[in-house]
Amino acid sequence: MTASNVEPSRPGAASAADRSDPNLLTALGDVRERRGTVAVTCRYRCATGTEFGGEWRGVPVEPLLDDAPPDATHLRAESADGYRAHVPVRKAFDAVVATERLDGPGDGLPRLVGPEFDSAQTVRDLAELVPVALPPDADPVPGTAGADGADTGDG
Repeated sequence: MTASNVEPSRPGAASAADRSDPNLLTALGDVRERRGTVAVTCRYRCATGTEFGGEWRGVPVEPLLDDAPPDATHLRAESADGYRAHVPVRKAFDAVVATERLDGPGDGLPRLVGPEFDSAQTVRDLAELVPVALPPDADPVPGTAGADGADTGDG
């Protein structure tokens, strides 16, 4: 990763002092009410070689980023069971917090999906979506947070 992955100032980006809760999912209902939902179709290949994908409907991530601090480089997506993945903000603009699966069973909802994500970044049972500022050379590996809840790589 290079410094070019940092989003310079985004219009409407909140300062850290303006946010009482860093979890962007707390604004999900408000964004859905103001902006509605969108559908996205994505295909992924797992590390095992298995392909999966589908069509999901949900709240676009881009307006959720209005509440992110201007220095955020990544979104830390965490599932209910503690799995974490970091998504560069630049890849999250076209992403969706899916609340409905249009072409199959809705297992694992809400789910973070995006056309530019790799399979490890499609977080099922999404519980938190938190903007973080990582150093330009950081390359966080998806996985489960430590037993104490600490996350390596969130600077």
